[in-house]
Amino acid sequence: MSARFTRGFASKARTWGVWNDFQSRSPSLKIPNDKIKSDLFKGISNDGPQSYTIESHKKSYHSPLHIDPTFQQAYDILENEAESIYKEAQGSGSEELLVKAEIKNPEVLHNFENGKADLSIPAYRRLAEEKWKAHDLMVTMQRLETLHVIPDTMPTLDPKVDVKVRFGHNSREEFAGDITPGTVLPAFAVSIPPTIEVQEFNAADHDLGLYTAVIVNPDTPDLERNSFKTTLHYGLQNVPLTYTDNAITPAKLLANPQFVFQQYTPLLPEKNAQKQRACLWVFRQTKKLDTLSYNTENFDIREFAETNGLTAVGAHVWRQVFDRSVNETRANFGLPQGRVFRRVRGIKPLV
Repeated sequence: MSARFTRGFASKARTWGVWNDFQSRSPSLKIPNDKIKSDLFKGISNDGPQSYTIESHKKSYHSPLHIDPTFQQAYDILENEAESIYKEAQGSGSEELLVKAEIKNPEVLHNFENGKADLSIPAYRRLAEEKWKAHDLMVTMQRLETLHVIPDTMPTLDPKVDVKVRFGHNSREEFAGDITPGTVLPAFAVSIPPTIEVQEFNAADHDLGLYTAVIVNPDTPDLERNSFKTTLHYGLQNVPLTYTDNAITPAKLLANPQFVFQQYTPLLPEKNAQKQRACLWVFRQTKKLDTLSYNTENFDIREFAETNGLTAVGAHVWRQVFDRSVNETRANFGLPQGRVFRRVRGIKPLV
């Protein structure tokens, strides 16, 4: 017997079912690369899997024994189940049934794992939601709670959306991609408004519509009260978002200045001040907002949300501390030179 085995449906003529009907189903549910799709359904050629990019890996690949009949039987069973579910879904428009019909489709799973997911399709959104809940959501909530964003700004959060933040102007790798919640960033890395990506997963309990986003700093020194106050650093309102058009970019805001009710100013901690938290909150709106009333220097985010009928659906946080780029960034924004705080030693021992 040959040391190499291939997979395919060559043993009998194949009768295609519902998963191969792209007249009534979106083309984004199929693998767009014909060679990779051929590997899946007709077997691996002697040149190795087309999805492998390293030639040595291709040549050393061996298909597991009996994978051909096993895959064929499993595919037939799942496709028949999907066909029954589609019949049940006809006329109902049930999103849950559409998810159930496609969630085990090998082509859908392949596309999702390889970054080819069309998030207008319910099955892809369900896979994205499960992936979000398995890691990114837990990281975000852990940082929001341990850094006391909750309850220092909003009292709690029932997260419904995945919120990602990136500062696209950065060329340094550590600052160019999506920011992990809680990361400490230098002033130069946040000197341009961020791109805010808001990924909804399920519109069953609401209509996709308009969103508000604010960035607040709850760590602004309040010398008169020997305490801290919350200041507003960025405010967006009436921003329309969809499952696929979900990024709030600086370019989009330049084209739609009516979305901005408070221009962006980065957090610029002063020398010897503690780390400060840039707290981003994303809200769903129940109606279009008109002229807003607020105090930038003493911003009450809870009252703001309640007054305007806003529902918090997602949040993010990064941190900043005084660094060498603060003074230059202050000058670029036309801000006065920052203060220098001095630590006062108490008379009690630090034990």
